[in-house]
Amino acid sequence: MDANIHALYGRDIHRYLDSNDCDYELCVLPASEEAKNMQSVLTLVQGLDSFGISRRNEPIIGIGGGIILDVVGLASSLYRRSTPYIRVPTSLLGLVDAGVGIKTGVNFNGHKNRLGSYFAPSVALLDRGFLATLGDRYVSNGLAEILKISLVLDAHLFDLLEEHAETLLAERLTGRTAVGDAVGREVIRRAVDGMLRELQPNLWERNLERRVDYGHSFSPTLEMRALPALLHGEAVSVDMALTTIVAERRGLISAPDRARVFNLMKRLRLPVWHPLCGTDLLAHALRETTRHRDGLQRIPLPVGIGDARFVSDLTHEEVTRAAEVLRDLDLPTRAAPRLSDVGGHGHPIVTDVYDIGELGDVPDGAEAAHRDHVIACDASSVVWESIRWSSLPPGAACVEKAPGFAPKLYFILAGEGELLLGEESHPLRPGHLVVAGPSAVHHVRNHGADDLNWLLLEFHGLLNSTIWPDEASAGGGVA
Repeated sequence: MDANIHALYGRDIHRYLDSNDCDYELCVLPASEEAKNMQSVLTLVQGLDSFGISRRNEPIIGIGGGIILDVVGLASSLYRRSTPYIRVPTSLLGLVDAGVGIKTGVNFNGHKNRLGSYFAPSVALLDRGFLATLGDRYVSNGLAEILKISLVLDAHLFDLLEEHAETLLAERLTGRTAVGDAVGREVIRRAVDGMLRELQPNLWERNLERRVDYGHSFSPTLEMRALPALLHGEAVSVDMALTTIVAERRGLISAPDRARVFNLMKRLRLPVWHPLCGTDLLAHALRETTRHRDGLQRIPLPVGIGDARFVSDLTHEEVTRAAEVLRDLDLPTRAAPRLSDVGGHGHPIVTDVYDIGELGDVPDGAEAAHRDHVIACDASSVVWESIRWSSLPPGAACVEKAPGFAPKLYFILAGEGELLLGEESHPLRPGHLVVAGPSAVHHVRNHGADDLNWLLLEFHGLLNSTIWPDEASAGGGVA
């Protein structure tokens, strides 16, 4: 079971199993791409061995998102050479993608799903009710796979997404209103039906030209390189945007239809670009895809909206040029102020957050809840990884390191401390905003008598290229 699902539904699941006199054991696993490995499979297998599961009469039940379902599926295929299992997907991506096919797998040696098997579950139970507790970002993550089906298989599904994007996001496809219920059901039904129609004649992939591989030519490499910045569907979205540009430049999709696709991606809060999409990554991804597809690229490109064509003649120059066009198209959504415009080239700045903008004079400790300083970035360019609260007791110290391509923001809530940036020391007190540049290492110390508390806002995507100067990408600052 997915650890997040256990936290949300564990008590109810225990109560249900106990009330029905079930003999069971729960194996709770972390659900992340980093934990999608053979160690998780072995942990599950160890639990199966300890429990003494009946090989044919007691199925393994996998409850969670796509990551957990892949891990459980692989463990089931390996344990005693095959043990029946049941899938209960709890994420939108699991409902329409991972929970539908027969593939299992884990990441290995820096490659996505490098180890795996084809092993169908005994049954897959699809319940939209789990989506009620799904985070907004994960709703968008699943909608990326639905968008994929619409672009290469189902133009009517695209029309539904285009007409009801905001409703689907707001209601998480769970049907809080009559219209939302009807649309949510139809969107999931068409997405699952489209996936099954494609998979059923070719379950073991003897034919490597698969329309459902749209968005999965460059995304596996991007997703693994960007960990933990991009979710699977977000990487797929970037891939779809890139190959849509290739299709437009080849005359397979019109400029108006390309604009519709990009606009819908943005409305679904999906990224269309990532700063790692450089020459080297794209070249490596193309080589890996060609090797994976038996020596031919077999890349599906959209033909209009709702159809696709396979090509095996993409050149490195063509892909690079498409990435440049994509980057330039996304530039207007990244018109945020740069720190160099505020604090000078590469120099950290220290100021009280209440002084930012035209907030007027706010004395120390004054109530400023009615005043806001908004950082506005388009959802197509920025993905929020997390917002969390942190605390450091008196006399303690910690080191915070930003990822190599994304900054973090620390908003000091209470207490007093010190920030060490190289040889420079900056005092920290309530109201300060600490901006950690890409690859920057911040040493935080609490010299006060009370706990030092702050909110950590971790961004992934293009925020580093929008507010952080390229020449100072290894720097850090305080605002």
